[in-house]
Amino acid sequence: MAEKSNSLDYKHISIAGTEALDYIDKRRKGAIRSLKTRWPKLNNRLTGGIEWNTIMTIAGMSGSGKSSIANELETSFFDHNPNENFSVLSFNFEMLALKQVGRKISAKMSRTVTELYSGQASLSDGDFQIAENHINNEISNYDIFYVDVPGTVQEIFSTIMKFHEEQKKIKGKHYGTVIFLDHTLLTRGAQGAAEREILSRLYGMFMFVKKKIKCIFIALSQLNREIEKSERLANPMQHYPMKKDIFGSDAVFHGSDYVMVSHKPFMLHLQTYGPKNLPVVHPTNHTQCMIYWHVIKNRDGESGLVLSMLDNLKHNTVDEYNQIFS
Repeated sequence: MAEKSNSLDYKHISIAGTEALDYIDKRRKGAIRSLKTRWPKLNNRLTGGIEWNTIMTIAGMSGSGKSSIANELETSFFDHNPNENFSVLSFNFEMLALKQVGRKISAKMSRTVTELYSGQASLSDGDFQIAENHINNEISNYDIFYVDVPGTVQEIFSTIMKFHEEQKKIKGKHYGTVIFLDHTLLTRGAQGAAEREILSRLYGMFMFVKKKIKCIFIALSQLNREIEKSERLANPMQHYPMKKDIFGSDAVFHGSDYVMVSHKPFMLHLQTYGPKNLPVVHPTNHTQCMIYWHVIKNRDGESGLVLSMLDNLKHNTVDEYNQIFS
């Protein structure tokens, strides 16, 4: 009696070659496209945007803008890819969904969250009507679904697969799911499980899922305190974030196709930034901070790029500046 086989599937290189040609052909004819972001500078440094079936990690210190970047990506994917068939599933472990929507209203109205929430003076009836119009006529039309309660890796996996199959039945076989997770260290683990072990399992699950369904992962992660050390601050050659600065960097780098660090050197009280003495604040508007996006891993392109951006975080946006530094 023959034993049941536990072997994995395999295929000849000729089959993979045919699949590669088909993919290249569909890309050149526009049948398959990357999801464009609202930042052309970032799109141009990737493959025209964020490619399907990839994992992108955005890391940074608290206050560096990474949550605002994710918040903008959630909606700008729809705004800049009107012909793509997808929904967003956002594991919003750090903030309540209503606060995320508040940030979207803030960006659309160019008002601070404090102003929207009547923190200093009551919001006028007219401004409330504008906010209500944004909710009813724009924001509520986005296919974005939030998960507010932190879960384990297994619970996140089960939720993704359930959501994807439900949406696919509605939207058809070419449907894709964009998954956000803010942030990785808030993933709930088994009692006593080490954070790095949880990260390893989380990214292992991401890699498994991206080979099973049409999806994109956008995961937010933290930097450790290494980048704040006085000896690094004193040496411009060590200002830029590196792999070792990301918490659980081995799991993050192994699992991610793209790794980008959003960094605001003003938070470290630097006068200039890096070996090229980049500005810490806007060269003419000294009240506006510079934010630098460091693409430190790009599986399909050039790594080590520094994209210069502007801090407009009071309105929950990060905007492009007119230079790229390499």
